[in-house]
Amino acid sequence: MTDYILFTDGGSRGNPGDAGIGFVLWRAGERICDGGAPIGEATNNVAEYKALIWGLENARTLKVERIEVRADSELLVKQLQGQYRVKHAALRPLFLDALQLSKQFESCEFVHVPRAENVDADALANEAMDAGYEVGSPALTYVAPCSLFDYAADNTGVFEAVRIDLVADKAPAYEPTEMRSSVEAATKSKVQSPEACAMAVTGKPVGIYALTVKDHFDAAHNLYDYPGECQHLHGHTWDIEVTVESSQLCELGMVYDFALLKKDLKQVLARYDHKHLNQIEPFDKISPTAENLARVIFESLTELIVAEGVVVTEVAVWESPIAKLTYRLQ
Repeated sequence: MTDYILFTDGGSRGNPGDAGIGFVLWRAGERICDGGAPIGEATNNVAEYKALIWGLENARTLKVERIEVRADSELLVKQLQGQYRVKHAALRPLFLDALQLSKQFESCEFVHVPRAENVDADALANEAMDAGYEVGSPALTYVAPCSLFDYAADNTGVFEAVRIDLVADKAPAYEPTEMRSSVEAATKSKVQSPEACAMAVTGKPVGIYALTVKDHFDAAHNLYDYPGECQHLHGHTWDIEVTVESSQLCELGMVYDFALLKKDLKQVLARYDHKHLNQIEPFDKISPTAENLARVIFESLTELIVAEGVVVTEVAVWESPIAKLTYRLQ
């Protein structure tokens, strides 16, 4: 039995046209959280995915661990169940975003329901389209995802069924592609390092991909027992750099989408932005130094990013343009 049920829906008036998204999160018959938001011009499929992503983000914000997602989009549900391929490049970043979010739960099940059973989420999407602004009571306000891809150009509803082996326990989300090589297979060895395995297969040196993004937040803090002025309350604009590494690429030929890494970092930093750090765990017990801040952000991102083969290796905290502290994987 799942603890929470999430209904999501998205729609477009024109396909593509003015679009809106909506979600409702329930627990034991109680409406815990809901929201609707206009998303500008988009197709139905894009709106469905953006509604799902927003709903899942709200559930994670509320510390939900077990969830059942119900949507009336057969395409969305069967793609996330692994029964349909994600054929169009414009939908793949949204699919990967939703898939990675789903893996952050202890369990996340996708269920297709008739439109008549999804009226609340649909009503919120339409209310937001009519109003032109966010409605409902979301725990996390809607932020439009961004990517290297044009989300609107998904050619509206075309999909391709994956051949399912009835003997297999689980259908794959993707069929094997030419982009996957013997090198990638070698990196999964438990005996040797990815570099050593790849070297053995190809006879050539193999490098590591390193992806870095940067963001900032403003906050106040004071350092416990510091023998100087910093023991008093003062403020900073902290610049934060995060680096993730991998020796393999996903189906899109990426280590990890820049847009997703930016979103992950922004989600972690939102907890501290325009706050008094000493009032937020764990800095109510440990001094909010650059060292502790870097380590806590590193650990938060390590927990958040669950893409296969992707490892957070470094977080750097710039306390000023000339002062940088780095916490990195050994």
